[in-house]
Amino acid sequence: MLLLWGSAVSAQPARPQVDLFHWWVSGGERASLDVIRDTAQSKGLGWTESSTAGSGTDRYTKVLDQRVRSGKTPTAAQMIGHDIHAWAARGLLANLNDIARREEWDAVVPMEIQHLSKYGGHWVAAPFNTHSTNWLWVNQPLATSLGVTTPPDTFSDLVVLLEKARRAGVVPLAIGREQWEHTLLFELVAAGALGASTYRKAFVELIPETLTQEQATLVFARIRTLSRYVDPGSQRRSWDEASEMVRTGKALMQAQGTWVNGEFTARGMVPGREYACWRFPDTQGMFLFNADQYIFFREPTAGKNGVEALASLLMSPDLQEQVNVRSGAAPARVDVSPEPFNACGKRAIAGLRASNMRRTVLGSIAMGNANPAAVKTAIYQVVTKHLRGALSDESAAVALRKALYETPAASAKRGIP
Repeated sequence: MLLLWGSAVSAQPARPQVDLFHWWVSGGERASLDVIRDTAQSKGLGWTESSTAGSGTDRYTKVLDQRVRSGKTPTAAQMIGHDIHAWAARGLLANLNDIARREEWDAVVPMEIQHLSKYGGHWVAAPFNTHSTNWLWVNQPLATSLGVTTPPDTFSDLVVLLEKARRAGVVPLAIGREQWEHTLLFELVAAGALGASTYRKAFVELIPETLTQEQATLVFARIRTLSRYVDPGSQRRSWDEASEMVRTGKALMQAQGTWVNGEFTARGMVPGREYACWRFPDTQGMFLFNADQYIFFREPTAGKNGVEALASLLMSPDLQEQVNVRSGAAPARVDVSPEPFNACGKRAIAGLRASNMRRTVLGSIAMGNANPAAVKTAIYQVVTKHLRGALSDESAAVALRKALYETPAASAKRGIP
């Protein structure tokens, strides 16, 4: 009997193993990742994970690349934007078409996100949320003390409010030291100054004649104006430390993505009481997106058994609801109920659905959803130099247009050999 029992046990199929590589390391991010881990384990998946901070950064990519080259390829890795296509072009990613077809991903994921989830017409990534970047996160008690009752509609209105905060002795605009943060502020100003159509043609489609020298100079002039309301400590802090300044009342606001909603939620804060979420002025009706996705490798070290199971799990409506209630983002699927989300989450979901119908879902420049990494990096350098005073508005405009339209990656995206 013992031999028979042992034979039965040995005949059981091996438990599918998944190995996840990600950048979710802050408090709010970790809470979201824990939901994925716990759900995967409850479904019978063996779980291991590792992480490196830095959403879409070179350092994250280098660590992942080193793992793959050294034979420690994860099942899946967190990825955003055009970086997905860069990995797919290397022939390393699994084809997810079969599960996407069975579960009808095409019907529930906005087309702009699908463009990044697919390579050569094939699904190679599973999108599980859709952050938007064009928000202001505001300390509600401070705003109330300044007599602010409505969000600023225009850029001019925003400047008036920032000046009011400065005169009250409060840091008006909190920001961190990283180039992606500077470029995120740039993209919000650009979208507001230029409008959705010009933003798409200039920064997503990279049509050279779209962005004029005068338009680019206007954008940088507005950035220069905002820079007057940024404190010197910005060059020494991270994005989440800037969020903490808003939370603790040391700063009035931060221009940042909906991941701040996740951070504040993890702290037990409530929209309308401790903080407010306002669309960045002049971008109402737009949804500048950064979709967190997972790419899946063809030959993961832990084996292939967990690939479809994990992809299906990440794309399930229930998990996308549970994770994104915590992450602050809208789910990547448009069929998830908004009811469990807080007020800012509900606004994000409504904004995604409305913008999807209006075709004003636009890729984030800063987060790599608008253009390839080489173009993004070139823009980073121009924007940060300008913000730190090393380039005039006019010189930055010239350098920006060169970064957008004269890099080899920009030419390749437009099909120019």
